[in-house]
Amino acid sequence: MGAGKENPRRAALRILNRFFADKRPLKDTISRVLDDSSLQGTDRRFVFNLIKGTVRYYLRSDYLISCLAGRNIERIDPAVLNILRMGVYQCHFMDSVPAYSVVDESVKLTKGVSRAASGFVNAVMRRITEIKDSADYIDRMLKKEGAAYEDMLSITNSFPLWLIRYWMKYFGRKKTSRICKWLNHIPVFYIRSNKDRYQQIWPHIASTHKNIYRTIAENLKNVKAEPVTVNVSDLEDHDAGFRKVLEPLAERTVKKGNPLFGEAAAISSAMGIEKETLYRQGVITVQDLSSQIGIKYFLQPRMDENILDCCAAPGGKASFAAQLMKNTGSITAVDKSPEKKELLEDNLKRLGVKNTSVLAADASVPGFLKKMEGKYKSYYDRIIVDAPCTALGTIAKNPEVKYNRSTDDIKRLSNLSLNIMSACHPYLKPGGRMMLYTCTISPEENGQTVRKFISLMNGKYCIASYNGTGMELEIMPYYAGSEGGYVCVLEKKE
Repeated sequence: MGAGKENPRRAALRILNRFFADKRPLKDTISRVLDDSSLQGTDRRFVFNLIKGTVRYYLRSDYLISCLAGRNIERIDPAVLNILRMGVYQCHFMDSVPAYSVVDESVKLTKGVSRAASGFVNAVMRRITEIKDSADYIDRMLKKEGAAYEDMLSITNSFPLWLIRYWMKYFGRKKTSRICKWLNHIPVFYIRSNKDRYQQIWPHIASTHKNIYRTIAENLKNVKAEPVTVNVSDLEDHDAGFRKVLEPLAERTVKKGNPLFGEAAAISSAMGIEKETLYRQGVITVQDLSSQIGIKYFLQPRMDENILDCCAAPGGKASFAAQLMKNTGSITAVDKSPEKKELLEDNLKRLGVKNTSVLAADASVPGFLKKMEGKYKSYYDRIIVDAPCTALGTIAKNPEVKYNRSTDDIKRLSNLSLNIMSACHPYLKPGGRMMLYTCTISPEENGQTVRKFISLMNGKYCIASYNGTGMELEIMPYYAGSEGGYVCVLEKKE
């Protein structure tokens, strides 16, 4: 690595070059490069934030660069273009980085790639720093070109045009714009506490400290945690659609005065969480708020029930269900990937889950539990279908998702979910409940898939309800500051 301190921007450039060349998951590319580097602490966080932000806004940055460079993006060397993209993000989205420093560092990086291009980068970066409001500049340029509203929404928010059109078809202009803005937010990460594990590991502390999160906060070294202190009454401040569905379920599940998400705390980043002693001990684990909502308020697992969890890795939903069931009953956690099965087993062991067995099987294939058909036919009280999906609700955390999905993916994954639900049908008891959960914002994969399944089953299923409200919710990212997603509970008729 050399004797000198490694340059964080140079590491960031390596990551971007690899990402745009091979289109592998951004998280994997970041991990490989950073693990091979000598960067630590603040420098690692800087690289992480710079990469995520640059990818998040690269369509918008490319438009701005093309305007200021006076040439098409295709005519710029890919590595030089990535330097400019990083420069745009630092200038217009990272207030802590002085403009002169961004220009200087960008030119230095370019000299390591192409000395001939350093003058070009210097000129473009200086023009970029002269623009005080990039959104206003882009808006004016697009209007000058006579761009349509959907094109303006696409470039300004850096979302592919097909996705803007898809969302506008189902949600309209205003809601699509709101979705884009929220998915461009720097995301909040959430952890879930395991009170039973906490009491097992630290009985002497648990007996004297009633506030589990105070103890957790005091013992976290790499991240800071803030409890999610939302009560049922606070739902009045939330979106009407969210409140209408969640409020009656919350009133049924949570005692008056207790927080809605009593197991949850917000953290600014999950980077380094695996190094925390509490994480290794299974006292905490990473799980998004929308996922916690799905298990606690929609699945509503009860003690001594039998539950089937399909596509279960990495185990967040199964482990939370086990926690709420106090490790009674049984959970069969199924995943078709041997690698994911191993990860699932490791996580369940770490979290102290004892009522769950893990099985490698393809849940989309009819009879996937055929080796145990006699035991498991009409056996389960509840089934979780954690369906493979386009993951459009995770774009805040995984910005590359919005660029590498297509309408073909939506159709393919919708059909896959339908196959999984159909294959699970024989294993659900009459009167039992099946929950479809996705982390995507896609009506074709969500509500339309549910209705196709109901039609396919010829009236054997209906959407479950509580106090006259259907247990179906499209979770928008602006509802609770969590991932976008969808959850629906279906009841199998007697």
